[in-house]
Amino acid sequence: MSAALSLESLQSQASSLSYRSQAFIDGRYVPAASGKTFDNINPATGKVIARVAECDREDVDRAVKAARAAFEKGSWANLSPSDRKKVLLRFVDLM
Repeated sequence: MSAALSLESLQSQASSLSYRSQAFIDGRYVPAASGKTFDNINPATGKVIARVAECDREDVDRAVKAARAAFEKGSWANLSPSDRKKVLLRFVDLM
């Protein structure tokens, strides 16, 4: 087994991760309109991974409105398939 893929290595990397707790709406991280959050629990350990924005109807409405505006603008739809492929491959690389 490669040292880079050992359990200890993965656990070390995982312990240094940080998580955004806000919703991602209209290209920005924003708190829930209500300000509420909830615990995101790791089902294997029962431990809290992060507190997450508890979005409600107002947040969903904002997200849908932003998504509709982006769709109607056509930035993605008007890209050539090869340009969309480049964007998606870059996204994969970042992950």
